[in-house]
Amino acid sequence: MTAGEWGMLIPVLLLSGVIGREVLGDDGRSTGRLADLIVRVDGNGTPTSVERLVIARRGQAALLLPWEEVAEVRDGQLVLAASDLTGFEIASVSDALRDGEILLARDVLDTQVVDVVGHRLARVADVLLNPVDAAGLEVLGVDVGFRGVLRRLGLGAVFTPAEDVVAWADLHLTSERGHMVQLSAERAAVHRVDPSALAAVLSRVNTDDAAEILAVKDPAAAAAAVEQTHPDVAERALRAMPEAKAARIVAAMSLERARRWRDRLRRRPFGGRRFLRSSVWRRPHLNWRLP
Repeated sequence: MTAGEWGMLIPVLLLSGVIGREVLGDDGRSTGRLADLIVRVDGNGTPTSVERLVIARRGQAALLLPWEEVAEVRDGQLVLAASDLTGFEIASVSDALRDGEILLARDVLDTQVVDVVGHRLARVADVLLNPVDAAGLEVLGVDVGFRGVLRRLGLGAVFTPAEDVVAWADLHLTSERGHMVQLSAERAAVHRVDPSALAAVLSRVNTDDAAEILAVKDPAAAAAAVEQTHPDVAERALRAMPEAKAARIVAAMSLERARRWRDRLRRRPFGGRRFLRSSVWRRPHLNWRLP
């Protein structure tokens, strides 16, 4: 998206400026502070909007509210339609997530993403949110520029249209839940790209993620991407897959290419198991808790 197009959407809210702020009830009193926002990654082609919010409370159980409980967004601060929130308490945020849902602060902010259009790996400095109206908060994209990092440290200017922004629809998330949710969404970016762009994605994620991406693709599409990926990267991914799935991908190649890949995969990789490690290390399991 061009700077001019983003300029038409200004002003926007920044996730870093919303998370941690007090959430007010209809009586103007604080109900706790905003801990995270939940969106659904279903790839249905419609704009992605915040569906639920997590409120942390000191010494009490966290609250999980549907967005319909928000009356307005006032200068980045959420105001609820009521103060009595009985029945919204939860013991675990992770256990309360539905299929296809991710947490913007936990699964996107400060994590690495693949820009499938720009063929690059970048780290998210901030998430751009657009208050559509009193009842909606749309996710526009992510800021991956260094200015975003400086801004969060209090050393940069306010957001401008010239920021390095990647549209939400053009991202593949590499956080554990974000990656898996996007694999299951048929219209997610990783399912819409051509073999060349898919090869770029495979080259920028860790070996396990690359193997999982190939495993969910049609064998012919996966084979086309493998043929455009660096052979060492492709070999690591194929060796990390179940043997039967890798065999189906190889079988979808031309006879000569399939023969060469079968010969290559029969050989013991140089360096043994160390060969399977990619330049992007496998992320640790996230044991996320509300502060």
